[in-house]
Amino acid sequence: MALSAADIKSIKSLQQKKFRREQGLFVAEGTKTVSALLSSNLTVEHVYTTEPLEVGNSSIILETVKAKELERISSLTSANSVLAIAKIPVEKPINHSNSMVLVLDGIRDPGNLGTIIRTAKWFGVEDIICSKDCVDAYSPKVVQSTMGGLFHVNLNYTKLDEVIPQLKSNGYNLVGATMNGSSIYHTKKRGKTALVIGSESHGISDAVQELCDELVTIPNLEKTQKIESLNAAIATSVLLSELTR
Repeated sequence: MALSAADIKSIKSLQQKKFRREQGLFVAEGTKTVSALLSSNLTVEHVYTTEPLEVGNSSIILETVKAKELERISSLTSANSVLAIAKIPVEKPINHSNSMVLVLDGIRDPGNLGTIIRTAKWFGVEDIICSKDCVDAYSPKVVQSTMGGLFHVNLNYTKLDEVIPQLKSNGYNLVGATMNGSSIYHTKKRGKTALVIGSESHGISDAVQELCDELVTIPNLEKTQKIESLNAAIATSVLLSELTR
């Protein structure tokens, strides 16, 4: 079935946050990403593919399209063989019985956020709290870079100064990642932890930093100081590895 001009316009519009929020939908592309989406609990509405595909769910609308049509609705430089449209999930309350929560303060780079989400899932983090000014997790670049991790975590976009006191009242120790904190390798073992990662350029905001119980850093062993800092995604990987060890 050929895609209509209206279909193409509607799908292309989902590359913009405004229309994703209005329609409550997002796009996932690529065989691995769409396979991960189909195996999740998210609601998938349409799957457009250039090849035969077994979706295993009769409620999903599967449409075979030509490669040129897929290129027209794709956000990728080189379109893959499959594209899916799914509903943005409703945010769920934080599960305060979990031992680790990730708090993101002003992450703006889509690639960084995607890698952070993918890494968080690898280390068993189920709840990720994002400040209101974080990049939209359902933008095409973030969705692609999570490699399916996005479909298996609970994301909350909220005001950090409101949610952090709730975390503390539920027994979480707020650990903020900064350049001038104590070495992560020399800190004591903690109980329930909420790891706070700041923006790529400015770090954790002053207001949020004041709410942290502890500030930690990853020691720089490059004595000539030619490397100013690690990016947010790599720092998150190192810190989560140590905190969940």
